[in-house]
Amino acid sequence: MKKNIRRAGISACFLVAVAFASAADASTGFDAPVSGWLVQDYPAPQGVVLWYTPSTCGNGQIMFNASDSQDRQNRLVAMVLAAKAMGGKMHIEYEVVNGGCMISNFGVIPS
Repeated sequence: MKKNIRRAGISACFLVAVAFASAADASTGFDAPVSGWLVQDYPAPQGVVLWYTPSTCGNGQIMFNASDSQDRQNRLVAMVLAAKAMGGKMHIEYEVVNGGCMISNFGVIPS
């Protein structure tokens, strides 16, 4: 009887750990107006970072993975500035990896 209870407890702990591990690294996204976003450019390897977005990261911070190209970062900046000039919105998808929000996909939403 004690073995069964112990085995059930260990199994439950394992399942909880797996559930939290899966939730820790997740993909998500949002559609939002860009008017309040800050676009910050840091020296390599960090590059372009967006602040005050609706992302789940602290202060709405989302950034590129260090392996993303400078051209891709330049396209994001151009799209954010165009959306700001139009009073528009952007769609951003990102991956939450080790507590950081890494941009995976982005685009300007047509008005």
